[in-house]
Amino acid sequence: MPKKLMKAMLREMADEIKDQIFKELNEFQEKMIVLGTNSSKEKKIYVSIPTGDYELDVSPYDDTVTGKPWKMNLSKLKMLKPDSDLCLKFTTLCILNDKCDRLRKAYGMACSGPHCQRHICLAQLRNFFEKAAESHAQGLLLCPCAPTDKSCGERRRNTIAPSCALPSEPPNCLELQSRCLTDALCRSRLMDFQTHCHPLDILGTCATEQSRCLRAYLGLIGTTMTPNFISNFNTSVALSCTCRGSGNLQEECEQLERSFSHNSCLRKAIATKMHFHSQLFSQDWAPPTFSVVQYQMENLALRTQARVPWLFSCTLTLVLLQSLW
Repeated sequence: MPKKLMKAMLREMADEIKDQIFKELNEFQEKMIVLGTNSSKEKKIYVSIPTGDYELDVSPYDDTVTGKPWKMNLSKLKMLKPDSDLCLKFTTLCILNDKCDRLRKAYGMACSGPHCQRHICLAQLRNFFEKAAESHAQGLLLCPCAPTDKSCGERRRNTIAPSCALPSEPPNCLELQSRCLTDALCRSRLMDFQTHCHPLDILGTCATEQSRCLRAYLGLIGTTMTPNFISNFNTSVALSCTCRGSGNLQEECEQLERSFSHNSCLRKAIATKMHFHSQLFSQDWAPPTFSVVQYQMENLALRTQARVPWLFSCTLTLVLLQSLW
């Protein structure tokens, strides 16, 4: 191979490695900034989005970060049997918290009975997931169950009172989306979900952090596009809709349906959170009072340490390549 061509190839490789190093460092810096932020507020700009002109890849919300560390007092669970399922334990934690219990009872009353009013039920569901502490809301909805534990899975799937909150006859998914896009709140929540739970490529690379995807997912609960677990035995989620009768829009409809049922970013985020919740109750892992922010910071440090050897090797390669020029 001619020496000039070899130098050109080496220079191109070096540039690619350098770009990747800078990208990794920038991502780490952004994570540290996010974790160091004390407060953030939701942008109230969704009302200005035209109904017929929207971009589902741009979220109208600021990144939400917990202002102060929330803690869970696990010692209160001593009244339960040691082998109680985790969904029951998280329900108990909510009941023992005055605010969580009050909000949960409110949507429970609105969503129960043979003649429930769906719009009131959905409004109370939104109120719960907006106002309850994130630890309680995510604990109730994303509690891990053993694959064979039907009662645990049923309790989890019934968290959002699907018999009232979801339509009795599933509509066409595109019709469901059209209804959502005519409502300012639902439209903004859907945009937020598409932004933060969107796989960027066929490898499943996710656009943003898993925590942001979960918040966007929970933000949809109580809207026209309310998703839920599809069964008592697994953690797959889907919209309550069908693609039957879509005609020449069949592919578009299936793509919308798969953005929930086959969303790798959402699936990973849910699995990670459920694993985290299962560790909370591991006797050799969690102290009686557990700080989530501390856990997040420690895990970020571990992820950073894992990247250091990779960055060092890339830097060394870059130096060696430059020495050949």
